[in-house]
Amino acid sequence: MSGEPAWMTLARRDLGVTEQPGAADDARILRYFRDAGHGEVRHDEVAWCAAFAGACLERAGIRSTRSLMARSYLAWGVALAEPRLGCIAVFSRGLNPRLGHVGFYAGSSAAGILVLGGNQANSVRIATYPRSRLIGLRWPAGAGNAAEKDPATALFDYALRHVLAMEGGWSKDPADPGGATNFGITIGDYARHKGVALTRATAPGLEAELRIVSPATVRTIYTNDYWHPARCDLLPGAPAVMHFDAAVNHGVGRAARMLQEAARVPVDGAIGPITLAAVRGAAELVLIARYADIRRAAYRRLPIFARFGRGWLARVEATLAAAKKMAGAIDTAPDILQPTKETSMTSNEPKWWAQSLTIWGTIITGLSTVLPIIGPFIGLNISGVLIATLGDQVTNVMQAFGGVLGTLMAIAGRIRANGPLQQSLLTFRF
Repeated sequence: MSGEPAWMTLARRDLGVTEQPGAADDARILRYFRDAGHGEVRHDEVAWCAAFAGACLERAGIRSTRSLMARSYLAWGVALAEPRLGCIAVFSRGLNPRLGHVGFYAGSSAAGILVLGGNQANSVRIATYPRSRLIGLRWPAGAGNAAEKDPATALFDYALRHVLAMEGGWSKDPADPGGATNFGITIGDYARHKGVALTRATAPGLEAELRIVSPATVRTIYTNDYWHPARCDLLPGAPAVMHFDAAVNHGVGRAARMLQEAARVPVDGAIGPITLAAVRGAAELVLIARYADIRRAAYRRLPIFARFGRGWLARVEATLAAAKKMAGAIDTAPDILQPTKETSMTSNEPKWWAQSLTIWGTIITGLSTVLPIIGPFIGLNISGVLIATLGDQVTNVMQAFGGVLGTLMAIAGRIRANGPLQQSLLTFRF
């Protein structure tokens, strides 16, 4: 067909390829897996819509996602506002937000969207899919006639940079039930992305890969597991930033209920037309302020709030600031995964606790007053040593001087205080 892209022409040539019944396997379908980078697959019963799309793209000289996950194409290439012949069309499949179907757009009809794809009724054919299931249209980057970076992509970039700053880098805390984590991605998340079962045998290899996971893979996982399932792509800028961070930190389902509570619509955990209309019609700053209050309350109800609460509340404040900034303009930052410590101090910025004269004054007061009393109980007989060396009178003078000095420093620190205290945070630029 004239005017269609090369990968679409290649896809049409395979119309009619069908899975073999029983134990037999179709060699052409197994080749799709090989061409898409998964030569380890030996049977055509494995879901192969993404393998077919990837093979056609690779044969046309276009790099595919090289993933067997249909939704991996939601982060591939560039987004299209309107369909065009041969573009990638991604659809939902069932209620599981990780599952989907992918194929090439072949047209539309009153019944729905026509898709040329693989694994459609176990064959390569053109089938019709409901418009309600369409969740993304993508075009190869650099292939022409598509914007290289549209506002929706810029919004996701901004939100992702913020989330990565909150999540941090590599971690393997024995107390963390999620196990090894990098950029907020657990080893379980990574295994699902790879389509590999997480077992004792596969864990070491997956962990080694996760430690050096590429920015592109990080982006794909956050897109497929959080951004689209949470429907952040359908929200205005500031609510999208707040909601994305909540989806990552609280879970997609819990975040959906928080968003509905903030938007003051019935809370059922399903973000549909009513919720979207309410969010789009609300004042963004008012909505995100409510959302932040709801998150704070949710954290305080957790039994481990005493241990982790300060960090959680700091995250809400940082996310609220990022969302407010989005309400004005989209920030730009270099795509670098490197930590930079925020150390600037101005009259309006919070300061690190170690820079507080008030705290140091209180510490000195406590040491001067308390240690002589509790010292003997911990094997440190301070008053005895001082008495032996300087005498009771000198000891009393020193204690009095320490108490007065500490008190004066505390008063001076309180007078100088110009901002609240907070922990020093690390931010990541992506």
